[in-house]
Amino acid sequence: MNNEPIHSQYLDEGQSIIALLAHEFNIPIEQVAPIYANVSAELERTARIKAFIGVLAIRRTRIILSRQLNSTR
Repeated sequence: MNNEPIHSQYLDEGQSIIALLAHEFNIPIEQVAPIYANVSAELERTARIKAFIGVLAIRRTRIILSRQLNSTR
């Protein structure tokens, strides 16, 4: 059994997701982290069903990163 607090498990998961998104878009983690954090926080505040926040946060972060990359090209 894992004795870590639940929030630190989510933090590790969030960091992994951020690293994967940074790798996917070939940009620094420091650029992805605040976007993902803002999207996740907004979903936490507004979502009625919390079960899919992680999936939605990844999707919305990808959309934002794609738009940012396309606007700089």
